[in-house]
Amino acid sequence: MSASRRIFLLLLVAILASYAWQRYERTRLPRVSEKFTPTQTAKLNPEDVQVLARMDEEYTRLVEAVVPSVVSITSSREVLQAAPLTLEDALLGRRRAQRATSTSLGSGVIVSKEGHILTNHHVVAGMTEIRVQLTDGRNEAARLIGSDPSNDIAVLRIDAKNIEALKLGDSDKLRVGQMVFAIGNPFGLEESVTRGIVSAKGRRTGGDSGVEFIQTDAAVNQGNSGGPLVNIYGEVIGINTVIIASKTGGWQGISFSIPSNTAKQVMEGIITRGRVVRGWLGVNLQMITPQAAQTLGLPDTRGARITEIMPGSPAELAQLKPNDVLREFNGEVLENPMALRGLVSQVDIGETVALVIMRGGKEIRTKAKIAEMPEQPINR
Repeated sequence: MSASRRIFLLLLVAILASYAWQRYERTRLPRVSEKFTPTQTAKLNPEDVQVLARMDEEYTRLVEAVVPSVVSITSSREVLQAAPLTLEDALLGRRRAQRATSTSLGSGVIVSKEGHILTNHHVVAGMTEIRVQLTDGRNEAARLIGSDPSNDIAVLRIDAKNIEALKLGDSDKLRVGQMVFAIGNPFGLEESVTRGIVSAKGRRTGGDSGVEFIQTDAAVNQGNSGGPLVNIYGEVIGINTVIIASKTGGWQGISFSIPSNTAKQVMEGIITRGRVVRGWLGVNLQMITPQAAQTLGLPDTRGARITEIMPGSPAELAQLKPNDVLREFNGEVLENPMALRGLVSQVDIGETVALVIMRGGKEIRTKAKIAEMPEQPINR
């Protein structure tokens, strides 16, 4: 190596060493402390937000009171599924099956001192093992007392002591705009609480045998099914059941709950009779549009147009016909088809009701004897 090249390398090493030493020296210098003065006062004094502070306290008190009655439900069953394909299977052209466990997550609410729990039928349908997780950590085996697929209600029971039950409120007294809370186990996140209002009532099918719903904007997601919708008094006024989901399955601000009065009627039928007893008129109905009202000679769109009469039904015995317009039921003006189911449910089996119908532009008064709806399957 030439002398000039050695001198160049020595200078380069010296420069790098000097640079490294300077960086080392800088790290040894004492750090200048950063000035940091956190504020010690809130923007508003408690006296300035007394109403909000009381609301905040009452929300907390309500949630603390009702959450111990809400449970998480895990149900499971064994299923057969295709086993992984081996080289031997491929060569022989065969497919093998293997056993696997299918599970379902949901929520429920304790409604009796004896340990009865209300949930959705679809949470436990077809399952062979049901476990209930209480908020205090206890995990209990649950028995399926019965379920009603048509109303999506199931009744379970656990044998546990020191449990807290919630009262079933009167969903008929519910008002649009009323504040409600949805509590449950979304995505396995236990004891989750969301708040909203009643967005609408009477979301039902067009006949007298469909399910009605309470619509709310309280967030409900997968796993919330079967959990309670409660009012500000801690009463159960609905059982959360379905949502209008996005393409990815997420909540979009519209949730539906089965009214507590419907759930109570189903539960009492299952517990006391082993089946659900419902009144039945036996008609399918259709909304009346302004065009239909004009064609049928009606003064307005109130009432419901009969599209089908069930064979052997009270409607058939009362000689009702398709295209008749049902205007009044037992003295109550029928505003739309969705109102009929609620009116029929308030009538005892075997009771004779007065009907007012329009046929060919003429008003006809007749009577029908309400029968029990043909038995619906009760899963056990």
